[in-house]
Amino acid sequence: MSLSVVEGWTERIKYTLTADGATVNLTGMSVTLLLYDVTKTLFSYSGTSGVDTASSGIVYFDPAATDLLDANAPYYARWKVTDGAGKVSFFPNSFAEQWTVRKP
Repeated sequence: MSLSVVEGWTERIKYTLTADGATVNLTGMSVTLLLYDVTKTLFSYSGTSGVDTASSGIVYFDPAATDLLDANAPYYARWKVTDGAGKVSFFPNSFAEQWTVRKP
């Protein structure tokens, strides 16, 4: 899935994590958004990310107004999921999702 937003976007962005076509139950897991800028360098954003609805596999990113800028786009997004035992998985597990940002 790709995303296209306007620079300065602060509304919550939601995704449903799936594995083999089924939603992932995120109960008891922590989730972090890994966001890379146009140079594919890990980007330290000011907003927050986490689990929105665990049983439905829905995660979120609440960007700060300066997080998603046209000059740093496209961004590449991947969700890091850590279970209670410390095991880590990534969604998507192939190519990262591309996020496009446009000037207002």
